[in-house]
Amino acid sequence: MIRWNPEKDRFLRTARGVSFQQIADDIVSGNYIDILENPRRPDQQIFLVRIAGYTWVVRFVIEEDETIFLKTAYPSRKFHKLYGGLDEKEDHP
Repeated sequence: MIRWNPEKDRFLRTARGVSFQQIADDIVSGNYIDILENPRRPDQQIFLVRIAGYTWVVRFVIEEDETIFLKTAYPSRKFHKLYGGLDEKEDHP
């Protein structure tokens, strides 16, 4: 199961144009690039997902009942360079 804070989801939809539901659907479908440890927060991990041709970081924790709780999501230039993706020329032929 995947959960998230509804207020944070509203913020993401308004400010970043993406929803946790969209991200959760990608994760459940296996459409993510990688799972990494979060070096700054040992209790968190990171999903890397591709949204509209760009690499996004999705921080999450695994709760005691093994539920994935999504914390936040943001586009990452650093991981986009490392993992690649569509650039603007490919995105807009």
